[in-house]
Amino acid sequence: MKKSVFLTSLLICTNIYAGEILMGTTTSLDDTGFLTEISKTLKNEKGIELKWIAKGTGEALELGKRGDVDILFTHDPGREEKFIKDRYGVKRHPLMHNYFVVVTDNEKDLTNYPKNLNKLLSKIAKENLIFISRGDKSGTHSKELAMWKEAKIDKNFKNYKEAGLGMAKTLNLTSELQGFTLSDSGTFLKVKDNFKLQEVPLDEKEPLKNIYSILELSNVQESKKDDIKIFIEFMQSKEAEEIMKNYGKNEFGTPLFFVGN
Repeated sequence: MKKSVFLTSLLICTNIYAGEILMGTTTSLDDTGFLTEISKTLKNEKGIELKWIAKGTGEALELGKRGDVDILFTHDPGREEKFIKDRYGVKRHPLMHNYFVVVTDNEKDLTNYPKNLNKLLSKIAKENLIFISRGDKSGTHSKELAMWKEAKIDKNFKNYKEAGLGMAKTLNLTSELQGFTLSDSGTFLKVKDNFKLQEVPLDEKEPLKNIYSILELSNVQESKKDDIKIFIEFMQSKEAEEIMKNYGKNEFGTPLFFVGN
C-alpha cells in the first residue's frame, strides 16, 4: 500500500513539473529581469519550466526559423509580420510595450538640445557627436535605422559607431565614450545608475513605442504544443498582466513595461 501511494505521488509530481519550453527572446527582457519574474510564477502556477536564449531580435528570429526554439518573444513588429507571412510562424500575440529612449552621459548639459527627435538626430550628425549603434540586427537596432531614414539623415558620419553588442553592454560603452545611443526604456531604467546615463527629453513618445509580442512557430514538437498553449494563455492572463503592471514600479516609480500595444 505504501509503495502504491509513493508511486502515485511520484507520478503526480512528475506530471506537474514535466513541461519545459525553450524560448528565443530579446536581451532587454533578459537584462531587465522580467523573464526571471515571469518564469517563477509560470512554474509555480502551471508547472512549466521556461528557459530562454537571449539575443537581438534578428538572431532570435533566426533561431525560430531553424526550429532551435519552441516559441519567440521579440520586439520588431515589421520583421515579426514578415516572419508570419513567410510561414515560419502561425500567430503573433502583441502583449506589452514600453518606449525607446535616446540616452547620453548624465553630466552632459542638454539645455540646448532639440526636443524633436528628427532635429536631435540632425544635430548629432551635423556636429559629428558620438552615436553608438547596437549594430546587431536587434529590434532596437532596427528601430534606430528606421529613425535615421524617417529623419532623412545620412548616418554615416565619422563618429557613428556600431557596437555589435547587447543593450546593457551598449549602454556601458555609450557611458564610457560619453556618446548617445538608443535604448529600450526598461533596460535603461534598470542599469542607468551603473553607467551614469540620462535620458534626452523629447516632446513625443508615441513614435518611439516599443511593442513586445509572442510568436507561435509553424513547426514545433507535438509534445510541446500543450505547454506552449498554457504559456500563451498564462501570458494573456490577469496574473501576468499584474506582473507587467508592477514590475519595476517600486524601484523606479514606474513599471518597466505596460500592458497591451
